[in-house]
Amino acid sequence: MSKVLILEDDAELRAELHEALEDEAFEVRTAGTIAEFWQTFQVMLPAVAILDMNLPDGRGRDVVRQLRSQSQVGILVLSGQRDEADRVIALELGADDFVTKPCGPRELAARLNAILRRTEPAAPPPSKRRCASFAGHRLDLMSMELRAPGGEVLPLTTAEFQLLQVFVERPQRVLSRDQLLDLMRGQDWAGYDRTVDGLVSRLRKKIRQEASSPPVLKTVHGSGYMFTPSVT
Repeated sequence: MSKVLILEDDAELRAELHEALEDEAFEVRTAGTIAEFWQTFQVMLPAVAILDMNLPDGRGRDVVRQLRSQSQVGILVLSGQRDEADRVIALELGADDFVTKPCGPRELAARLNAILRRTEPAAPPPSKRRCASFAGHRLDLMSMELRAPGGEVLPLTTAEFQLLQVFVERPQRVLSRDQLLDLMRGQDWAGYDRTVDGLVSRLRKKIRQEASSPPVLKTVHGSGYMFTPSVT
């Protein structure tokens, strides 16, 4: 059973989420404040954290930032805010997914399982692995693992992996932001252009090259982005 820790200040919703996810075979613990969340987190060590953005003793975005700075735990933001800025900020800080309330239990469980496929990947036999190599880097499309030329593992969030996979499967092609969003998540992300810009910026920081090398992710002004290396 995968461990899920919920941070939600609404007691009624917290109880509903607890019951719904237990019915979906998750091991669930809950917290109503940030202080309670951190106490439980240290003991439980969950696979995924579900976070509200507006809390009585602080901001959910600060919890996202701190979690991502110290852990690769899956992060799903569940918020009543429908403003694009909240979604963009959460994803730029390292959240794996952002869902607006209300969200049905089956959809929530599906999104949690999608995150878990990154955080708890099942290792397939070596003969069945699908890998992409570019500019000295190696992306394992089964385990969602990116390795630098020296062998160092470069941690990726689910959203970062999805965007990088889109690029390596379509190298040396100019792709608009709308095309990238559709290829990543379909209509669910439609209209959030800044999401792509933020993810590209984070990938550029992780895929480092010599200063003399051409950029891996090239901005094509007025059109979108192009993944420049050849891919094998």
